[in-house]
Amino acid sequence: MAVLQWEPSAGSYDLRVVEVRTLEDVTALRGEAARPIGAAKIRLEASRLMGVETEAQFRRAVLADPGGDVEAQFLDVDGVLYPSDFHSLSLATAYYNFEVARTYALARGMSTDRLRGVSFYYFPEFVVGRSDGYAADNAAWFAPLRSFLVFPFHALQGIPLAVNQGVIAHEYGHGIFNALVHDGSWLPDYPDRWGSAGLGMIESVEEGFADAWAMAVTGDLHFVERSIDEVEARLRDLDFVPDQHCYSQQAFVEELWEKAAHLRGPYWDARKYQIGTMWASALHRAGNLPGTDFDRVMDALLASYRAVGAGSLADLVARDPDGSTFGTFAAIARAIVAGAPDTPTRTALCSVLMDRFSLQADELDGRCDGVAAGGECR
Repeated sequence: MAVLQWEPSAGSYDLRVVEVRTLEDVTALRGEAARPIGAAKIRLEASRLMGVETEAQFRRAVLADPGGDVEAQFLDVDGVLYPSDFHSLSLATAYYNFEVARTYALARGMSTDRLRGVSFYYFPEFVVGRSDGYAADNAAWFAPLRSFLVFPFHALQGIPLAVNQGVIAHEYGHGIFNALVHDGSWLPDYPDRWGSAGLGMIESVEEGFADAWAMAVTGDLHFVERSIDEVEARLRDLDFVPDQHCYSQQAFVEELWEKAAHLRGPYWDARKYQIGTMWASALHRAGNLPGTDFDRVMDALLASYRAVGAGSLADLVARDPDGSTFGTFAAIARAIVAGAPDTPTRTALCSVLMDRFSLQADELDGRCDGVAAGGECR
């Protein structure tokens, strides 16, 4: 099947013939990796949500039109399927992008039952509140529908988000986080319990970890730039810059107190991505130290979500009454280090995380004793 993929040597997205292995229905582009849904109308309006208590009630309330299977069109040229129009090409590429992201996650240890055949709403009419227009120029994991959303593009005139492998892998990273940390919950309850430290940290790490998944799948540190304005994308630059990637618990707490204004508004909307970039950049650096690689660092990250047991991110979310523990860089670092598959990877993670977030070895449950901080930040 012909799809669009990033070609580093050319510096552009080009048509490439690939093998798509998990499709069950070619026309509907439905299979193990994903199920696209077209022509859906989603309305998040207060009047619709009154009295909603269950997932089934939520779905009935917000899906003004649930949509249905897409119908992609192809030309068969010497046994290769070439999409014959823009939407067919966009959908075929999106499915392949989901397949690649899923294949990588399975290789890192995600169980096959997680996110199997997950839905993605393609170009839905998505309205929040009394907005006059539909959501556009974005892609998202939307836990309340246990689905991905790929919106139409309007202002963005670069590579469409559905075609951008890094964007799809980033959103798939959000899906993995929900599947493992929140056990696939459609409406996790931690926001009702936690204060600003926990809420600020979980928003930031989820964005950062999603960027790490995107980097791992694509090998492209600048995947955001392929679709989004260069100035905005630069705020999420994963190349190490001391002023952007060196941080501390004290600085985080002070920033929440002074500027974040209860985690609402344009400041935090941008800042959570920047703090997330600190995590992604740190993980990438650890994966480039001697004796390990980025795949093993991602093994550690995946294990930190649930597999390490006590102290995992899932365990912290379930047991932390107010978010004060989850809201520390030390707690997140302990979970990641605990997931390291071998000593070189553990050492690399200890060195970089202690350095980037001003952590001491004695904050990390003895797993980093004798390891020196990396020296880039301090």
